[in-house]
Amino acid sequence: MANLPPSQNRMLSRSFIHLPSIGAVTERELWSAGVNTWDDFLEADELPARVENRRDYLRTLIGRSRDRLAELDASYFAATLPNSEMWRLYPEFRDRAAFLDIETTGLSPEFADITLVGVLDASGYQAFVADENLDELRGAMEEYDLVVTFNGASFDLPFIEHKMGRMFSGLAHIDLMHPLRRLGERGGLKKIEQRLKVGRPSELSTLDGYDAVLLWRMWLNGDQGAKDTLIRYNAEDVASLPRLAEITYTRLTQKTVSKRLQIEPWNLPEIELPFDLGVIERLSDRKRNSIGRHGLA
Repeated sequence: MANLPPSQNRMLSRSFIHLPSIGAVTERELWSAGVNTWDDFLEADELPARVENRRDYLRTLIGRSRDRLAELDASYFAATLPNSEMWRLYPEFRDRAAFLDIETTGLSPEFADITLVGVLDASGYQAFVADENLDELRGAMEEYDLVVTFNGASFDLPFIEHKMGRMFSGLAHIDLMHPLRRLGERGGLKKIEQRLKVGRPSELSTLDGYDAVLLWRMWLNGDQGAKDTLIRYNAEDVASLPRLAEITYTRLTQKTVSKRLQIEPWNLPEIELPFDLGVIERLSDRKRNSIGRHGLA
């Protein structure tokens, strides 16, 4: 576990909301009483009234939490933290995280197929491609403790499991769309990237999910440039997730405990995959022609 700040500067060891019968109100009461961390709880002479009568029981659970964190047991916190608070896990488990995004031929797993699953981790980016190596995804996911997505709870993960069977049940999951909404950041991934100045090459900024479907069709028809461009498009989607996770974590700690808990930026390998400008221009021309025809109708 690298580059972690002291425990008092991490949100997870300030958290009590994963304990039974402790919600957001009680957690804030503890912080207001100066019980800011698990260590503070264990050493406190006096606790707020609503937890005082359960002191010994909660001390046992906090001791267990410390042990599970020391062993980097993400599954323990995945089972005890509310889904809305999974973002608190990020600094401790990002070195064992898979940043994941999928491309498909449509929105419904009943009628559409997965074309590509992109995974970024500390060693770089890998594409799992239909009819090539997609079946290796299950084994790859066994190497991680945490998966980070944007809208993955509603789309990416259930789509994958519908097609390939369960493979995420043992992982903690941070779906960045929901904590970003708590921060007032709405819209799709690319709109949020633009507002937060999390960039991608300008040539790729015009592409969207429908273009990804068209790129796949072009690829099937033998267009190598379309293959390269689709993979790079997906790689840029996942490359933005670590930066968005850092922004989310920093801003939500400020919002939650009135203290901005900074984490070291993650220095990931540069993505230097090729893409084809000619393919992108043809897709743009197709969009313009379609809009023109619609306008004349």
